[in-house]
Amino acid sequence: MSLLSNGCNIIKQADMSKQLRLFVGIFPTQSTQEQLNLEAKNLSHKLQTEVRLLAPEVLHLTVKFIGNVDEAQLSDLTAAFLKATGNLPSASLQIKQFLLFPSRRKPRVVAAEIERSPELHYIFQFFDRGFSDLGIVADHRSFNPHITVARARRWQKETISTVPVQLVESITSVSLVHSQPTSEGAEYTVLSSVRLPT
Repeated sequence: MSLLSNGCNIIKQADMSKQLRLFVGIFPTQSTQEQLNLEAKNLSHKLQTEVRLLAPEVLHLTVKFIGNVDEAQLSDLTAAFLKATGNLPSASLQIKQFLLFPSRRKPRVVAAEIERSPELHYIFQFFDRGFSDLGIVADHRSFNPHITVARARRWQKETISTVPVQLVESITSVSLVHSQPTSEGAEYTVLSSVRLPT
Protein backbone atom coordinates (compact mmCIF):
# COMPACT_ATOMS: atom_id res chain seq x y z
CA MET A 1 0.00 0.00 0.00
CA SER A 2 1.05 3.60 -0.55
CA LEU A 3 0.14 6.60 1.59
CA LEU A 4 -0.66 9.99 0.13
CA SER A 5 0.63 13.07 1.92
CA ASN A 6 -2.86 13.67 3.35
CA GLY A 7 -2.67 10.33 5.14
CA CYS A 8 -5.24 8.60 2.95
CA ASN A 9 -4.29 4.99 2.22
CA ILE A 10 -5.76 4.56 -1.25
CA ILE A 11 -3.37 2.84 -3.57
CA LYS A 12 -2.42 -0.76 -4.13
CA GLN A 13 1.24 -1.31 -4.86
CA ALA A 14 1.67 -1.08 -8.62
CA ASP A 15 2.89 -4.07 -10.61
CA MET A 16 5.87 -2.45 -12.28
CA SER A 17 6.03 -3.45 -15.94
CA LYS A 18 8.31 -2.37 -18.75
CA GLN A 19 6.07 0.60 -19.49
CA LEU A 20 4.93 3.01 -16.78
CA ARG A 21 2.23 5.64 -17.25
CA LEU A 22 3.33 8.62 -15.18
CA PHE A 23 2.24 12.12 -14.28
CA VAL A 24 3.08 14.85 -11.80
CA GLY A 25 0.05 15.67 -9.69
CA ILE A 26 -1.33 17.43 -6.65
CA PHE A 27 -3.77 15.62 -4.35
CA PRO A 28 -6.02 17.85 -2.24
CA THR A 29 -6.65 17.03 1.41
CA GLN A 30 -9.19 14.32 2.21
CA SER A 31 -11.75 16.88 3.38
CA THR A 32 -11.53 18.81 0.10
CA GLN A 33 -11.75 15.59 -1.91
CA GLU A 34 -14.90 14.61 -0.03
CA GLN A 35 -16.42 18.08 -0.43
CA LEU A 36 -15.73 18.02 -4.19
CA ASN A 37 -17.35 14.60 -4.45
CA LEU A 38 -20.44 15.81 -2.55
CA GLU A 39 -20.77 18.92 -4.70
CA ALA A 40 -20.32 16.82 -7.85
CA LYS A 41 -23.04 14.42 -6.68
CA ASN A 42 -25.44 17.33 -6.19
CA LEU A 43 -24.60 18.65 -9.66
CA SER A 44 -25.08 15.21 -11.27
CA HIS A 45 -28.79 15.27 -10.35
CA LYS A 46 -29.21 18.45 -12.43
CA LEU A 47 -27.55 17.09 -15.58
CA GLN A 48 -29.33 15.42 -18.49
CA THR A 49 -26.35 13.10 -18.89
CA GLU A 50 -25.80 10.15 -16.57
CA VAL A 51 -22.26 10.67 -15.27
CA ARG A 52 -19.95 8.41 -13.30
CA LEU A 53 -18.57 10.12 -10.20
CA LEU A 54 -14.90 9.53 -9.42
CA ALA A 55 -14.11 8.27 -5.93
CA PRO A 56 -13.09 11.13 -3.62
CA GLU A 57 -9.67 9.64 -2.86
CA VAL A 58 -8.50 9.70 -6.50
CA LEU A 59 -9.38 13.35 -7.18
CA HIS A 60 -6.27 15.28 -8.16
CA LEU A 61 -4.84 18.08 -10.27
CA THR A 62 -2.53 16.90 -13.06
CA VAL A 63 0.36 19.34 -13.23
CA LYS A 64 2.38 17.57 -15.94
CA PHE A 65 1.31 14.47 -17.87
CA ILE A 66 4.42 12.46 -18.69
CA GLY A 67 2.81 9.47 -20.42
CA ASN A 68 4.19 5.98 -21.01
CA VAL A 69 7.89 5.59 -20.32
CA ASP A 70 10.26 2.64 -20.02
CA GLU A 71 10.74 1.39 -16.49
CA ALA A 72 14.48 1.78 -17.04
CA GLN A 73 13.92 5.57 -17.17
CA LEU A 74 12.27 5.70 -13.76
CA SER A 75 15.42 6.48 -11.76
CA ASP A 76 16.34 9.36 -14.08
CA LEU A 77 12.77 10.70 -14.03
CA THR A 78 12.68 10.50 -10.25
CA ALA A 79 16.00 12.36 -10.01
CA ALA A 80 14.67 15.08 -12.32
CA PHE A 81 11.46 15.27 -10.28
CA LEU A 82 13.35 15.59 -6.98
CA LYS A 83 15.24 18.63 -8.29
CA ALA A 84 12.06 20.47 -7.35
CA THR A 85 12.98 20.05 -3.67
CA GLY A 86 13.43 23.53 -2.24
CA ASN A 87 12.78 25.15 -5.64
CA LEU A 88 8.99 25.45 -5.66
CA PRO A 89 6.98 28.36 -4.23
CA SER A 90 4.18 28.07 -1.73
CA ALA A 91 0.87 27.87 -3.57
CA SER A 92 -2.82 27.19 -3.04
CA LEU A 93 -5.72 25.53 -4.79
CA GLN A 94 -8.53 28.04 -5.30
CA ILE A 95 -11.48 26.11 -6.72
CA LYS A 96 -14.05 28.52 -8.10
CA GLN A 97 -16.62 26.48 -10.06
CA PHE A 98 -17.65 23.24 -11.69
CA LEU A 99 -17.82 23.25 -15.46
CA LEU A 100 -18.27 20.93 -18.42
CA PHE A 101 -14.76 20.42 -19.73
CA PRO A 102 -13.31 21.29 -22.18
CA SER A 103 -16.56 23.01 -23.31
CA ARG A 104 -20.33 22.78 -22.87
CA ARG A 105 -20.81 21.97 -26.55
CA LYS A 106 -18.33 19.08 -26.55
CA PRO A 107 -17.84 18.00 -22.96
CA ARG A 108 -15.76 15.01 -21.95
CA VAL A 109 -15.84 15.38 -18.17
CA VAL A 110 -17.20 17.43 -15.30
CA ALA A 111 -14.30 19.31 -13.72
CA ALA A 112 -13.59 21.64 -10.84
CA GLU A 113 -11.91 24.69 -12.34
CA ILE A 114 -8.92 26.02 -10.42
CA GLU A 115 -8.01 29.69 -10.40
CA ARG A 116 -4.82 30.28 -12.35
CA SER A 117 -1.97 31.84 -10.41
CA PRO A 118 1.67 32.72 -11.06
CA GLU A 119 2.71 30.13 -8.45
CA LEU A 120 0.80 27.27 -10.07
CA HIS A 121 2.08 28.29 -13.49
CA TYR A 122 5.65 28.29 -12.17
CA ILE A 123 5.19 24.75 -10.82
CA PHE A 124 3.83 23.61 -14.19
CA GLN A 125 6.72 25.19 -16.10
CA PHE A 126 9.31 23.75 -13.70
CA PHE A 127 8.24 20.19 -14.49
CA ASP A 128 7.35 20.85 -18.12
CA ARG A 129 10.92 21.99 -18.76
CA GLY A 130 12.57 19.73 -16.19
CA PHE A 131 11.82 16.50 -18.06
CA SER A 132 12.77 17.79 -21.51
CA ASP A 133 16.35 16.48 -21.28
CA LEU A 134 14.89 12.98 -20.84
CA GLY A 135 12.94 13.19 -24.07
CA ILE A 136 9.59 14.11 -22.47
CA VAL A 137 7.91 16.49 -24.89
CA ALA A 138 6.99 19.91 -23.53
CA ASP A 139 3.28 20.71 -23.47
CA HIS A 140 2.58 23.45 -26.01
CA ARG A 141 -0.99 23.93 -24.80
CA SER A 142 -1.68 26.51 -22.12
CA PHE A 143 -1.87 25.21 -18.57
CA ASN A 144 -5.57 24.94 -17.66
CA PRO A 145 -5.66 23.67 -14.05
CA HIS A 146 -8.69 21.53 -13.17
CA ILE A 147 -9.71 18.47 -11.21
CA THR A 148 -11.88 15.91 -13.01
CA VAL A 149 -14.77 14.85 -10.75
CA ALA A 150 -17.06 12.90 -13.12
CA ARG A 151 -17.02 11.24 -16.53
CA ALA A 152 -19.58 10.06 -19.09
CA ARG A 153 -19.43 7.90 -22.20
CA ARG A 154 -22.20 9.71 -24.07
CA TRP A 155 -23.26 13.27 -23.43
CA GLN A 156 -26.74 14.69 -23.82
CA LYS A 157 -27.32 18.32 -24.69
CA GLU A 158 -26.78 20.19 -21.45
CA THR A 159 -28.23 23.53 -20.37
CA ILE A 160 -25.89 23.88 -17.38
CA SER A 161 -22.40 25.12 -18.16
CA THR A 162 -20.99 26.23 -14.78
CA VAL A 163 -21.88 25.94 -11.10
CA PRO A 164 -20.14 28.12 -8.48
CA VAL A 165 -18.01 26.37 -5.83
CA GLN A 166 -15.72 28.10 -3.36
CA LEU A 167 -12.94 25.97 -1.88
CA VAL A 168 -9.43 27.16 -0.99
CA GLU A 169 -6.54 25.26 0.56
CA SER A 170 -2.75 25.40 0.65
CA ILE A 171 -0.83 22.88 -1.43
CA THR A 172 1.34 20.75 0.83
CA SER A 173 3.13 18.60 -1.75
CA VAL A 174 3.54 17.66 -5.40
CA SER A 175 3.87 13.99 -6.36
CA LEU A 176 5.28 11.79 -9.10
CA VAL A 177 2.50 9.27 -9.73
CA HIS A 178 2.15 5.95 -11.53
CA SER A 179 -1.30 5.48 -13.12
CA GLN A 180 -2.42 1.91 -13.71
CA PRO A 181 -5.75 1.17 -15.46
CA THR A 182 -8.12 -1.38 -13.90
CA SER A 183 -11.69 -2.50 -14.56
CA GLU A 184 -12.79 -0.14 -11.77
CA GLY A 185 -10.84 2.84 -13.13
CA ALA A 186 -7.28 4.05 -12.70
CA GLU A 187 -5.28 3.25 -9.58
CA TYR A 188 -2.58 5.69 -8.54
CA THR A 189 0.69 4.90 -6.79
CA VAL A 190 2.64 7.84 -5.41
CA LEU A 191 6.28 7.09 -6.28
CA SER A 192 7.87 10.22 -4.80
CA SER A 193 6.77 13.54 -3.33
CA VAL A 194 8.21 17.01 -2.84
CA ARG A 195 6.85 19.18 -0.07
CA LEU A 196 6.05 22.84 -0.71
CA PRO A 197 6.86 25.63 1.77
CA THR A 198 3.99 26.80 3.91
